[in-house]
Amino acid sequence: MTTQEQIERMRVEILGDKDDDSKDDIFEYRLDDAKVIYLTIVYPFNPEITELPDERAQQWQVRCAIELYNNTLNEFYNASKYSENGISISFAKAGISQDLLNQLPPPHAKAPVD
Repeated sequence: MTTQEQIERMRVEILGDKDDDSKDDIFEYRLDDAKVIYLTIVYPFNPEITELPDERAQQWQVRCAIELYNNTLNEFYNASKYSENGISISFAKAGISQDLLNQLPPPHAKAPVD
């Protein structure tokens, strides 16, 4: 899946119009952020991996980018807990929902080298 295809999916999901390119710059930033989140969580000890492994990862990247975009519009979009008079708000880890985090494969780690 190309970056352009990912942006088109975001246009449809968020703007409802595949041809509306008014938010493409923001969408690219959010896709980059989502890619970093994926790589940091799935490959925490291997900074040499800089590309997503397959189309499933790229689809996850789009869903994550949409959540990140929505978070910028609504500061309480990703609140996982909320309290009223005691004013207590908890947000999801990494700025994305636990449901989305649960879709990630387990982290790949290398054994420490002596």
